Amino acid sequence: MKKFTVILLLLLASCSKNDDRTVIEFWTLQLSPAFNEYFQTLIAEYEKKHPSVRIIWVDIPYDAAIQKLLSSAVAGTAPDVVNLSADFLAKFHGMSALTEITTDVQQCGYTFLPNALDLCTYDGQIIALPWYLNSYVVIYNKEYVRLSGFSAKDVPATYSELVRFIKSYKDRTDKFALYWNIGKDSYLPMMLVSEGIEMTDHSMTRALFNSDRGVELIDQWVQLYRQGYLPSESIINPGSNIVEAYQSGQVAMIFTGPVFLNRIRTNAPNIFAKTDVAPVVTGNTGRHDLAAMALSVLRSSKHKKEATDFALYVTNPENQLAFSRLTTTYPSVIEALHDSFFASTNTSLMTKARNLGASQLSSATRLRTYLDHPEFDKLRDSFDEAVQNACLGAMSTREALDKSAAEWNDILRKAQ
Repeated sequence: MKKFTVILLLLLASCSKNDDRTVIEFWTLQLSPAFNEYFQTLIAEYEKKHPSVRIIWVDIPYDAAIQKLLSSAVAGTAPDVVNLSADFLAKFHGMSALTEITTDVQQCGYTFLPNALDLCTYDGQIIALPWYLNSYVVIYNKEYVRLSGFSAKDVPATYSELVRFIKSYKDRTDKFALYWNIGKDSYLPMMLVSEGIEMTDHSMTRALFNSDRGVELIDQWVQLYRQGYLPSESIINPGSNIVEAYQSGQVAMIFTGPVFLNRIRTNAPNIFAKTDVAPVVTGNTGRHDLAAMALSVLRSSKHKKEATDFALYVTNPENQLAFSRLTTTYPSVIEALHDSFFASTNTSLMTKARNLGASQLSSATRLRTYLDHPEFDKLRDSFDEAVQNACLGAMSTREALDKSAAEWNDILRKAQ
């Protein structure tokens, strides 16, 4: 059972009553215990350079991030610096909870990737620092693919190829080719936008996903589910279940970030030994999604200057590169991304995945632009429910998407 983990780098018992240092509380998402040594070293070095500051590191479960942050804000115990998925920034920006740091970023002395910085910019104001990034790749079991009569060249590169592959693989093997969330934490909006169907209009006032073409594309996946080509869990389990389905041998491939290869190597070495990677799947536009973690300074912090300085320290090129060397993630600053580490000629799978993801990074962007809306969670839940209803036969795909679009229009209209 996961617990709310608080890591105090200086034990309270050892702290002098006369310790008058400025205390900065720093929250991360599910990075302990795997990266304890990294953060302990990073914080110790920062405190050595800034003897008037003490950093308290707190690590929380990813799925509990929003609720714990909201609860701490109500209780008056919110952190100074918080690590959030860039997907969550709109909600807290809408609550005026995040500090603008535009000038600090402009003067920091290094350069963030423009597409990453865009995810942290609202109303022309930078309200977070991009931290570690990921792009998507196909992670697949090359033995499963070979035994089903396919080869590496048959690994899908487009969504239309993916639909055909899912059918052919199941018809040949009676096993599932892919685990991909379509009804809970649905990735179908990414597919729609990559195929050229925007979820809303540019001003975010009206839903567009229930167009004839949008319904047709979504219905392909609904029919895959109803005809038994997708696992039943793909409409009810959260996105965190993707890796479990692959490493347990239930499916031949998944479509996610190369960062998860570390988990597969640790939890399922036999599966990892049979694993290979292929480029991101895209629609006819060729567009693909950028996943980003960010660091924000809360407006409630009593020490915004020190908190901002620490956040910039965590995201500087040296520290980002050091973190990327421990994970299959990517730095958000150009100076670190240009390091030879991301162009290694080593032939290992981890190196291949890292180089592949890095080569795709600069062209990645946010496809699910509705995440920029403060009520994105209500929009997401409405769409997810529509896909679930269609998959379970409660209504047709057209009826379900029309109903959801009406709900989106109501939410979008009220927000204006």
